[in-house]
Amino acid sequence: MHILLCVASVAAAQSRTVSAADSSLSLSGNTSPQLSGGVTAGAMAFTGGRNEQALSLLLQFRPLSWLSVSATPGFGRTTFGTLSSNGPTDTPLAAVAQYWPPNSPWSPSLFGSVSTVLSTGQSGTALGIGRTSAAIGAGLSVSPIARTYLSADASRPVTTASGNSSADFWISRSLGFATPSLGYSAEIGTADSAATLARSIAGGVVLPVSGPISLAFDGSHGLSSGAPRWTFSVSLGTAFSGISPMSGGSIFGRLKNVFGARATSSSGYSKTPGSGTSCRKLGTC
Repeated sequence: MHILLCVASVAAAQSRTVSAADSSLSLSGNTSPQLSGGVTAGAMAFTGGRNEQALSLLLQFRPLSWLSVSATPGFGRTTFGTLSSNGPTDTPLAAVAQYWPPNSPWSPSLFGSVSTVLSTGQSGTALGIGRTSAAIGAGLSVSPIARTYLSADASRPVTTASGNSSADFWISRSLGFATPSLGYSAEIGTADSAATLARSIAGGVVLPVSGPISLAFDGSHGLSSGAPRWTFSVSLGTAFSGISPMSGGSIFGRLKNVFGARATSSSGYSKTPGSGTSCRKLGTC
């Protein structure tokens, strides 16, 4: 399950005023283009022996200043021992609503989302969960100090055998020429047989290229055997600006875009031992 529920802090353009650059509202995604997109490529490895390389395309449309809809089709290749497969990845569709209370301390931005994942594979494939799933999510971004942003989001599946819930937390600092971020992700729920719940730390940096185009480098390291041992991704496009926990522009958002929900929540897809999507079958435990 792939959920585009994430947080991003991006470098403000040098032409912006200091007051605008320091505002949580100005970086919350309201200034992003009505039509935006981006490409993310990456690699991921699990301690169980599975490796994956993937490429995804993020397409985003904002019909209203407070509402955005997006789709993220992709293509991937996975190997596990002598077995390998490649093909389209699951395609997530998401709708995100945002609210920013005017004249509030710390310039908060609140978010809520509903999403669904259209499965393109069969049950048991390592590139997807083999079934259509749905999830809900919520997020918050605040700026307690100028150019410093604290963000959090959480997501919960509302369909069975669609993975566990997850919660992400991170801090970002706008330096003008770059925006580095550090974060922590925790899986919430029941682990698959022989697996542990995923816990990981992540870091990344966003670099402005030209106008709304940004270049981002992101990676994570698993703190438990249930999490990917490591992930790395490179993103380029106009859809990676803002500090919205629901945008595709954060460290966790970009990783989930290219790898799906297993980048941060690797268990809960199988409620019965020996299922085609169990952690043993997928090599993630």
